[in-house]
Amino acid sequence: ASPVPSSFPRTRAGVRAGMATAAASTAHITAVYTVTGVLAATVVYLTWRVRTLDRARRPTYPPRIILIRHAESAGNVDVDAYRTIGDPMIPLTVRGRAQARAMAQELRKIVGDRQIWAFTSPYLRSRETATIALQAFPQSSWRLTEDPRLREQEFAGGFQHSVPDRSEQRLYSKFFWRFPGGESAADVYDRMSMFMDTLWRDLYRVDLSQTVVVIFAHGLTNRLFCMRWLHWSPRQFETTRNPPNCGFIELELQPADRMGNPYYRLTHDSLELLGLSGDGPDGEPDLAESAPSTWVLSRIYQEAPLSARAARGVANILGVGLSSAPSPAPPRIAGGSGWRLRDGPRSARGSGHSDSADEVARAVPAPAKVGP
Repeated sequence: ASPVPSSFPRTRAGVRAGMATAAASTAHITAVYTVTGVLAATVVYLTWRVRTLDRARRPTYPPRIILIRHAESAGNVDVDAYRTIGDPMIPLTVRGRAQARAMAQELRKIVGDRQIWAFTSPYLRSRETATIALQAFPQSSWRLTEDPRLREQEFAGGFQHSVPDRSEQRLYSKFFWRFPGGESAADVYDRMSMFMDTLWRDLYRVDLSQTVVVIFAHGLTNRLFCMRWLHWSPRQFETTRNPPNCGFIELELQPADRMGNPYYRLTHDSLELLGLSGDGPDGEPDLAESAPSTWVLSRIYQEAPLSARAARGVANILGVGLSSAPSPAPPRIAGGSGWRLRDGPRSARGSGHSDSADEVARAVPAPAKVGP
């Protein structure tokens, strides 16, 4: 047999070393690809999740918000009922129950096949109205929640042994005057603000785009809901009146404004029920809608010019020319959490009015919105 070359062991060791190196390289490459794949999958997931969360953060606007005053109650017929029956326990009359049944048929025409997301005051007359009305719909098509913040204005904090004295209310303020031992309209307004926090969370949490929101409450409560939602001033609120028993106040969803924000508008019938014509007192902005273009203060404040810097900012936004002459600073007006710029000339909304460049420069933006 021929002798084995002395280099053979060294060659075999080299092969082993080469195989080990190749295996290590393969493992390294595999690890790199694995990590890269995991990172790519993570990026894809996070991108999808961010987009999902972004969609989830956007509210879903119901096509209508309907505010319904309770049907005729014993207290509407005889004020002495409050002497022996607590306000929360005042029931409907026979005529009131008939009103609620008739109202339910009108509600069916408005709602159609949509779902109902309903709230009611815990007071008996409102709960009875809601129960009778919703019985006209399939039980699977509605959801009803009692909310104490929707209760009637408290006139005495207990049994009303005498008719509340309102002699000072007109002299003081219908909005700010408080019943002794009871509430002012401003107190109820604060409750409505807190209730809207809940409603807005529902708009973010639940898809209500094909659902009608219905609120069964009281005349003053419903008007103050409108005041908060539509950004009325106290003076504008005082020009309204209570709707009749089972009266509808309808807020209809409008197409998005130029900033991409949908908003609501009172129907013509609702304006008539509230005693409004659309425009506010003394030529103030349209009270029917919640568009940002209506969030301006009264003409008393519109006459106060903005500073030159703010005026130029408004001019740049609206694309109008302004004089370079400096203007005095506007008055500081308390209230609100900030300021909003006007959303453009009213003529763009088809109101029949136009705003000159000077009027745009003088317009003082209203406090920041809380509703849509």
